[in-house]
Amino acid sequence: MTGRLPKANTGKSVTYECVKSSTVTPLRDRGRTNTRMWKMLPNARAVIFAVALPLASAAEEIPLDPNEVSFQDASGKTKAVFSVKQLRAEFPRQTYDTRTPWTSEGEKIEYRGPLLANVLAKAGTTAAQEVKVVAYDNFVSDIRMDEIRSYNPILAVERRCNENDKAGSLCPPGQDFRPISMVEKGPIFIVWPFDQLPASYVPARNSIWVFFPVILRATQ
Repeated sequence: MTGRLPKANTGKSVTYECVKSSTVTPLRDRGRTNTRMWKMLPNARAVIFAVALPLASAAEEIPLDPNEVSFQDASGKTKAVFSVKQLRAEFPRQTYDTRTPWTSEGEKIEYRGPLLANVLAKAGTTAAQEVKVVAYDNFVSDIRMDEIRSYNPILAVERRCNENDKAGSLCPPGQDFRPISMVEKGPIFIVWPFDQLPASYVPARNSIWVFFPVILRATQ
């Protein structure tokens, strides 16, 4: 018995053959396999779109301004948004004179900003087990709340002026700290006290030092 089936994505048709036999030739076997695959394509496309659409929607919601950071609950609802100016003015500031995973062994930079735990508390997102951090360049990092409580990272928004800054125009006389440029991993940089972290964190957990974070989402 022979018949005709429409060929996927074309106006043409292909011939199929049904054989009443327990023995199937390789050619016929390939034909049936192709038919099954063709029938499965709509379901495969549905799965692809189901996965891709939420990711696209999430990307569209990412703020375009690296000078502010949004705090979201587990559903993605924004609970609070803080600008660099607010982070500098509305919270007690912590200072860390520290290395980073990318500085040389003897090089330290003094960063200043609010404790991340304090900002999370004000945003009402401290009940989470983990915080998913999305950066301005779409980098994503997962930071556990027990790490935040144990090692007290800051949302650094300033760094101490060095001699070159004072000699130039970055730091006028009497100014001790200045904003962090994007080249320097700012304007907001999640900074940890390097020497207090476990030795195993470098380089295994370098991802918790997030440059220009724009979203912090609480996750369960």
